[in-house]
Amino acid sequence: MATRTQRVLVVDDDLEIRSLVAGTLRRDGYTVVEAGDGPEALDVARRLVPDLVLLDMTLPGMDGVEVARQLKANPLLSAVPVVALSALTHRAVRERALAAGCAQYLTKPCPPAALRDVVAQTLAATSPRAGRPVS
Repeated sequence: MATRTQRVLVVDDDLEIRSLVAGTLRRDGYTVVEAGDGPEALDVARRLVPDLVLLDMTLPGMDGVEVARQLKANPLLSAVPVVALSALTHRAVRERALAAGCAQYLTKPCPPAALRDVVAQTLAATSPRAGRPVS
């Protein structure tokens, strides 16, 4: 179960998918913030410094690989784990996402239990928050 300090940024241009993922995580006690495209994701991440980013690979404005690269290039955000969550199953896309700094690559549709497990395991491996005190 999440602690009150665990904030997850869910980035997906599909409102229905974003809502389903966000709802699953909220029910588990995470604080969830949402973004619908790449530039918005970068803006929200810079302002809020989430504990984890769940990132779609096909986004308007900037694809997920570029978003991951920019997150990892920012000293304030470089330690924040990024998990790709994409309908794209091509090996080359997975490799590009991992090379850009994604810790994991999940394919949609992703069963809620698998999503919960990956989020919990990734957060456990990177806690406490980089650069911020745990409250």
